[in-house]
Amino acid sequence: MRILPLTMLVLLAAAAIGVEAQPVNASGVRLKDLCEIDGVRTNQLNGVGVVVGLPGTGDKSPATVRLLKQMLDKKKLSFSETDLASKNVAMVAITAEFPAFARPGDRLQNTQVSCIGDASSLKGGILLQTSLEGADGIIYAVGQGPVSIGGYGNAGPAGAGGGSNHVNLETVALLTQGAMVERPFPGAFLTDNQLRLKLRQPDFSTASRMVKILTEQFPGFTVSAIDAEMVVLGFPAVAAGGRSDPTMVVQTIDRLQQLRVDPDMVARVVINSRTGTVVAGHQVRISPVRVQPKAVMKDGQQSMVWKDPSTNITSARPPAGTRPPLVPGTMSVIEGATVEEIANGLNALGARPRDLVAIFQAIHSAGALHAELVEM
Repeated sequence: MRILPLTMLVLLAAAAIGVEAQPVNASGVRLKDLCEIDGVRTNQLNGVGVVVGLPGTGDKSPATVRLLKQMLDKKKLSFSETDLASKNVAMVAITAEFPAFARPGDRLQNTQVSCIGDASSLKGGILLQTSLEGADGIIYAVGQGPVSIGGYGNAGPAGAGGGSNHVNLETVALLTQGAMVERPFPGAFLTDNQLRLKLRQPDFSTASRMVKILTEQFPGFTVSAIDAEMVVLGFPAVAAGGRSDPTMVVQTIDRLQQLRVDPDMVARVVINSRTGTVVAGHQVRISPVRVQPKAVMKDGQQSMVWKDPSTNITSARPPAGTRPPLVPGTMSVIEGATVEEIANGLNALGARPRDLVAIFQAIHSAGALHAELVEM
């Protein structure tokens, strides 16, 4: 019996199932991570209902009693507001996110229930059937069942000092089973036989690169960039009525989302003045600027000390990107060809994290920072 190499077996298996072997480009970022499909989105739902069965922790507001009476009236049950006065009910707001492609019978697990009135706790309550509407006023889901505040109870022993009790916010809860979808949201991700791809970070260069690679990978399709955010892929009409085959559409989306593109980035420096954090993109450039380093006294004379903040190793020679002054204690020139050289130069001058924030702000004010400065 002849034993075939593993690579040959893989190729034979691919040929047997009709899979076209394609080279994998490991560089760049997947289109799935760079863009979204226009029309594929979540939608917000909300409703107002009543939680019952509370152990005296409900609302004291008469508005809750009136809402409960209205709900009972719809069921042809007539009670006076005096009969329904109780501290065991609470008026609540129900909110949920309706995911794309959800269908009737699906559950919206992250359905939140929040007190509207002055109820002190929803612990142990049951939500009566409540409809959840979209922004268009149409009912898309209903919620009913027990609510859970979670994370409540006494902690067990933990070390010599004992554990600490974990008490959650009791006026906000989750619907245990989640709301149930009653109808799908209208909308389609294929409009006029076109698929619209929206860049999460709009950029003309990235959009142009997407058009180039999509044109190469999908011959027979029409590809165009509307602006810095939107790229349109037009499907060829192969089915009756001029509409593309749904199976082909799904396979095409799967394939294009795996394609990789090298995105272009805006030169940007993000600083957090509270923590002293500085994050800079690799395209940030700085024109020559002068910064005064620290000088120390050695043998009665001023001398320069260049110290690596990571290793604490001192050196008489400055790092790349820094030209030392002729006279110790005067200005040094920093010209950064890369972010690493800029950081090395500032660190070598003895700059601490909070100093870096002030230095970048000053360099930006001087007009030497060729990047967008974002302060958090």
